Amino acid sequence: MFRPKATARKTPTWPTPTAEQIEVVLLGTHHMDEPGLDEVNVSADDVLADDRQCELETLASNLERAEPDHVAVERPASRSNAVNDIYARYRDGDIAYDEEHAFEPRHPERDDELMACRSEVVQIGFRLADRLGHERVYPIDVPATLGDSSDFEALETADFEPTVKTDVPRLDTDDLQASLDERLAESTILAYLRHLNEETALHGNDNMFDEFLRYGEGDNYAGPDALATWYQRNLRMAHNVWRAVAEDTGRVLFVVGSGHVHILRQLLTEFPPLCPVSPLPYLPREQ
Repeated sequence: MFRPKATARKTPTWPTPTAEQIEVVLLGTHHMDEPGLDEVNVSADDVLADDRQCELETLASNLERAEPDHVAVERPASRSNAVNDIYARYRDGDIAYDEEHAFEPRHPERDDELMACRSEVVQIGFRLADRLGHERVYPIDVPATLGDSSDFEALETADFEPTVKTDVPRLDTDDLQASLDERLAESTILAYLRHLNEETALHGNDNMFDEFLRYGEGDNYAGPDALATWYQRNLRMAHNVWRAVAEDTGRVLFVVGSGHVHILRQLLTEFPPLCPVSPLPYLPREQ
């Protein structure tokens, strides 16, 4: 039986928004404050350095062309007031974007008070909203942890190993991380984000499906349940985008970890009032 190559099946496209839909520009980013939350965690250099700050200003100038009515960020929706209190301090000039500042981290997994000011939430999300004169940003995340359930512990205790039934090549996450580290070190932030948002790179998180979907035996569905949690988190984020918009909203720009973009595109495409939009038109190739 003929089967297409695995890579040949990866042909999703961005839908074309209609006049009635609210556009959601999905800007995939790396975690600039290096929280170590992802399977592949890029070794980011210090974005408070002068050259990176200049690059972030250039990035913000390009993103301004999207003219979003709202800027959404990957921070817990339940802490919206606290996040916006910090945003107000940046907007009012109490804190500069190139200044190291200690404040309580706004993510349950972040425990270094000096790193939060380096995050993409501040350096891209706050900066863009500030330039656009927005009174607030929209935190829409509902954080969840994958792979730490008692079902996983039971499989690990039993030394469970998933059966290999096909010869489909598997992603080497160590090679991917090394490649991304090298690219970031040699690129401007704008060029790096353009790479992260190109179609091939958007599938860097697919290895999670390969790992989890095959992980289970008997009545133990640890892996599929973890993927269900991942989908639930992204569905909740999509729902929170919907909560953030109003009848007169034309466009939202969502600054989110690049591993979420592929699934958010899928979910938002299925929701008629909203339309996911690629950020590539606002990330021009550098000469």
